[in-house]
Amino acid sequence: MITAMQHFGFGVADRDSSWAFYRKLGFDVPMSFNQSKASRMEPLVGGNYERKVVIAANLLGGATLELYQYVSTTPKPFPSDWKWGNPGINATALKVTNLKAALELFAASPDSILVGPTNFTPKPEWKAAIIKDPDNLLLYLMEIPGMNYSLRRKKDTVGGAIFPTVAVSDMKSSLEFYRNILNYDEVVYDWKGVDPMLSAFPGGKRPLRRVLLRNPRPSTSFFSFYLDRGMIELVEVEGEKGKHIYAGRRWGDIGQMEICFDVYDIHSTFKELERRGAKPMLEPNTEDFDMGHGSSALFAYFADPDGTMIELAEALKLKITKNRGIDLRKREEGKAFPAWLMKMSRFNRYKDK
Repeated sequence: MITAMQHFGFGVADRDSSWAFYRKLGFDVPMSFNQSKASRMEPLVGGNYERKVVIAANLLGGATLELYQYVSTTPKPFPSDWKWGNPGINATALKVTNLKAALELFAASPDSILVGPTNFTPKPEWKAAIIKDPDNLLLYLMEIPGMNYSLRRKKDTVGGAIFPTVAVSDMKSSLEFYRNILNYDEVVYDWKGVDPMLSAFPGGKRPLRRVLLRNPRPSTSFFSFYLDRGMIELVEVEGEKGKHIYAGRRWGDIGQMEICFDVYDIHSTFKELERRGAKPMLEPNTEDFDMGHGSSALFAYFADPDGTMIELAEALKLKITKNRGIDLRKREEGKAFPAWLMKMSRFNRYKDK
């Protein structure tokens, strides 16, 4: 079934400039680097569009990021009438070793820091800030006591993604989906009130409910040295919820577009989630899909009750170093790669010229 939280997908205007920004935050190990047409996505996006993609890992651990740019068509901009709490992914949280040090990365661009540093409202023992990326997409930087880091080095301060903030129209049905279907069934916090961190954003002064869920089971991913099960935050605002962030737009247009889970047997997992009541959007492929950079995978899609996209991905081939690739189909289920092998991915770090 689901083994880990693998990546979060962002639709961006310019993959290369966005990746330059995220490399500054430590996402500098390309797991996939590709420019091609993605014909399999045509049922979801309405055309066989060419796109540029990078999926980049962070050596401090946590979910990776996928940056996706349409090339043969112009991506639609983020909704100008967006308000905090419109259904869809409103923000993504990245873990940091030291929030003050992390914010020093933006000394030359202080306008990137929108809120903080401050105590995180639902969990005051956590420290938080909100920043924006080149497309004005929102990111939490979260300093959480006791947080695990994978390949920790003194100069690295920002780690991988630890949870998305998913705004929902009905908390009850969304809790049923994420807890009962996806097994994120442990509540980290269930908080209600007006969050002062959000007061500067449209709609941010409304009362809301925030529920952070986690799957407490250990990761069984091949890549569990870097990937764990992460967490999922659900947010419901009082009053008018507004339209979904992707209403009238395509997957891949500007915005935070998907949550992707790592799976071992995608076909069995797809059938089981469908049996549990998840809404299927795209069935798994049966042939390898070339992800570029020596990687290939199978993937499929579901949607949550509001239509937020949930991807399943089963990696088939992976290049650990420039000269070392692995066929994952020959790997025993649940047997993670040893830490020493995963640490070799540091030699694949992208070097800015």
